[in-house]
Amino acid sequence: MLNYIINKTNYEKITNYIKTIIFLLAMGFAISSCSSDDSIEPIPQNNVPPTLLDCDFFSAGGDIHLENIPDAPVDYIISCDPRIKANLLIDAGVVIAFEKNAGLQFIEDENYKIEMRGTSSNPIILTGTEKNKGHWRGLLMTSDNPSNIMSHVTVEYAGQIRPGGWNYKGAVIGSWGAVMELDSCTIQDCQEIGLHWVGYASTLNISNSTFTRNDLPILTNPNFINSIDETSTYSGNVNDYIRLEHTDVNKDITFHNIDVPFFSNGFKPSNSAKRRFTFKPGVTLIMDAGSEIRFNNAFSYQHETIMVGTADNRITIKGKEAVPGYWKGISIESNSPLNEIRFLDISDAGKTTGYPNGAIKLGHTDYLKIHDVNFINCFEYGVSINYYYGYNFFLEYSNLTLDNTPKLFSDWQGAEVIDPYNP
Repeated sequence: MLNYIINKTNYEKITNYIKTIIFLLAMGFAISSCSSDDSIEPIPQNNVPPTLLDCDFFSAGGDIHLENIPDAPVDYIISCDPRIKANLLIDAGVVIAFEKNAGLQFIEDENYKIEMRGTSSNPIILTGTEKNKGHWRGLLMTSDNPSNIMSHVTVEYAGQIRPGGWNYKGAVIGSWGAVMELDSCTIQDCQEIGLHWVGYASTLNISNSTFTRNDLPILTNPNFINSIDETSTYSGNVNDYIRLEHTDVNKDITFHNIDVPFFSNGFKPSNSAKRRFTFKPGVTLIMDAGSEIRFNNAFSYQHETIMVGTADNRITIKGKEAVPGYWKGISIESNSPLNEIRFLDISDAGKTTGYPNGAIKLGHTDYLKIHDVNFINCFEYGVSINYYYGYNFFLEYSNLTLDNTPKLFSDWQGAEVIDPYNP
């Protein structure tokens, strides 16, 4: 006897279930209306038991096609954690239950195709034989097949630290160039991380998806945040933020105003080309201890910083803890005329040792328009400017407010400056 109940989100299976209930009620009424001498037809048992798929099944060779089995509340049970050495197609409405520590690995060099196409009325369900977080391992993928897709797929009760020493953990893991389109998917009730996506060459597109009741909804790096946007929801988790690991950014990126904050331990552009960093109104970014946002690197590509909120929808960047100098601040070393910071609340920033220690640092030839910014609980200065090589910078500013921040301007040696153009 299986010790679990599958959520009846599959439309056809819900319909069959309701028909069975109606039939039972009707039979109960008929029984109560008949004498004890009447003959009663036995109640039909239409449920089909699931098909067990062990490792021998996945090593048999040839493409794998998992079809929806009529009248089976659970279509398949997977008992192991195989490496898939074929294209995998899962039909709409398929329900797969994974036993303890089972999972699927798509990590062969041939980069076989992963195609899971459910529908809104017939989603694919990947669940556990027990309804406990981390019961099964989840999906590990490195396949860079451009046709990879998971559409209307629910992944639940998965998430473990994967064996092998790579510190991959979570329910759906992508690495080493993996390609995946997640459309209208749900990742829920998972241990560690719902979606863990790492690497440089990987591709991840997310739309209309839900990440909820996980330990953490998503862990990735800034190179993948363009698709973490307002079409999806990310709230209701134990840790309600998108965790961004430190890395060099190798593309133009946009922080979208989603329903949870981003949590970062810092980032900077790579040395490969000019990059644009855009923050939409309403974005909240939480910074880890000692971290820094650098819009510069070793080479001067004149990166572009566009951090523009509105009066009603300000951008917020703050420390994980409300401590002055908890994180180092923002460094802008670029003469791009697009550099603009407006309607920003920046909190808990500034170096506590050494100089420059402003919450925002500006180089000697750089360009910045900064308006309507609140410096809140910052260590010593709002803005530090480098005068060492002369006065070639451009700074346009207004409505800069200090809230528990001692001073507004300094040079890079820590001396206060009253007028930036007359230090």
